Amino acid sequence: MKRANRQTEHAEAAEKRPWSEWRLRSRGAGAPSEVAAPSGEESGASLQRPTEIERATEIDDLRERLERAEEALREADRRDERCLTVLSQELRAPLVPLRNGLVVLSRANPTSDEARRARTVMDRQVSQLAQIADDLLDVTRLTRGRARLRLEPVHLSSLVHHAVEDHRTTFVAAGIRLEGKVDASPIWVDGDPTRLVQVIDNLLANARRFTRPGGEVVATLARERGESAIGEGPMAVIRVRDTGVGLAPHDVARVFEAFAQAPQAIARPRGGLGLGLTMVKGLVELHGGSIRMTSEGLGRGAEVTVALPLRGTQAEDATDMGSRASLASRGRRVLVIEHNVDAADTLRDVVRLGGHDVRVAYDGPAGLALARRFRPEIVICDASLPEMDGYDVARAFRTDPSLRATYLVALSSQAPLEDRGTAGPSGFNQHLTKPPSLEALDLVLQEAPAALDIN
Repeated sequence: MKRANRQTEHAEAAEKRPWSEWRLRSRGAGAPSEVAAPSGEESGASLQRPTEIERATEIDDLRERLERAEEALREADRRDERCLTVLSQELRAPLVPLRNGLVVLSRANPTSDEARRARTVMDRQVSQLAQIADDLLDVTRLTRGRARLRLEPVHLSSLVHHAVEDHRTTFVAAGIRLEGKVDASPIWVDGDPTRLVQVIDNLLANARRFTRPGGEVVATLARERGESAIGEGPMAVIRVRDTGVGLAPHDVARVFEAFAQAPQAIARPRGGLGLGLTMVKGLVELHGGSIRMTSEGLGRGAEVTVALPLRGTQAEDATDMGSRASLASRGRRVLVIEHNVDAADTLRDVVRLGGHDVRVAYDGPAGLALARRFRPEIVICDASLPEMDGYDVARAFRTDPSLRATYLVALSSQAPLEDRGTAGPSGFNQHLTKPPSLEALDLVLQEAPAALDIN
C-alpha cells in the first residue's frame, strides 16, 4: 500500500514538472535511446529526473544568458541615446551661424563686407546640413541593402590624385602635412566614380580630423595581390596613414559601427556623427572590396587600407563625355515642377544662372499644360506633389506622344534608391535628393541625351 502511494505521488509530481527537467538516458553503446513519458521512480522509464547539481547548473546557465541579453539591450539603449545626442548637437551647430547670418543680411548693405561674409558662412553651413542628411540617407540605404552603383571604368589613379589635391588647402590650414603617393602606371577599376570619390574624401577628412597640427597624413595607391569578395587576384590598394591620436584596441574593433566614435572632450572639438567610416565600409564592400583599420595604440596614429578588384582590362573605354559637355554648354529648356514656391523659384534661378531657359509650375496639371506649350528637354519634378504626385506626372508624360521623349528627373526628400522601384514603371530617368547640389544639377544637364532634344 505504501509503495503504491509512493508511486502515485511520484507520478503526480512528474506530471507537474516541465519537460526541460528530464534527460534521455542512454541504453549503452550502439543502442538507441528511448523517449517515454515521465513516470514513477520505480517504473524503469528511459527518462529520469536531473540531479540537483544539474538543475543548479541549468539555472546558472539560464541566468547568465538572461544577464547577457539584458546587458546587450542596455548597451543598445545607451547607443541609441548617444546617437540622438550626437545627432542633435550636429544639427544644432549650423543653426546659430545661419540665424546670425539672416540677421546680418536683414540689416547690412547687400554689397557690404558683412553681407558677403554672412553669405559665405550661410552657404558653408547649409552644405554641412545637407551633408548630414546625405550621410544619414546613405547609411540607411547601405544597411538596408538598397544602395546601387552606377558602374563604369574608373581611372583610380587620377581619382586619388585629384582628391589629395582637393584636400590640400584644408590640410595646410590645419597645419598638417599631406602627401600623396600614386603608382606611376594607370590603375583602373570598375566602379561608381561618385561613390569612390566619397570613399577617398571620407578617409582623408577622417585622418585630418584626428591628426594634430604638425602631424602628417600620407595617402598611397598601388597594385597588390590580395583577396576580395569576388576572389583572390590583383587589387588596387588605397592606404591612408596618419600620425594622429590613434585608437585603443577595443575602439579599432568597433570603428566601422554606425555612430561609433572614439572618446572626445565634452566640447567635442572633432565633431562628426560617426557615420563616415560606416558608409565607407558599405560602399567599399558594394564594390566587391575590403577595408580594415589598424592602429598601434593611443597617440600612435592609424592606417585605413581599402582593397578594390582591378579592372579586367587596364584601358579606358571610349565615352561620350565631350558630346555631353557640349550639350550642357548650350542652353537647355528646363521645366521645374515644385509645389513649394520658394524652393521652385530659387531652383529656377540657380539653373537659369547656368545659361538655361527655365520655366516653373507649382502643381502637376499646371506643369503638364506648360510642358505642352514650352516643350522642355528636361523636367525636374517634385515626387511628393499634392493631389497629382510626381509619379502621376511622369506617367502622364510617358503616355503623351508629344512629351514622352522628355528627360524626367525626380526630386525627393527620401532616399532616391528607395523610390527607384516606384519610379522605374513611372518613367523617371534619374533621381536627385533634396536639396540637389549644383554639381548634381550640372550632371543632369549633361546626362540628358541629345536624342531627347525635341526642338
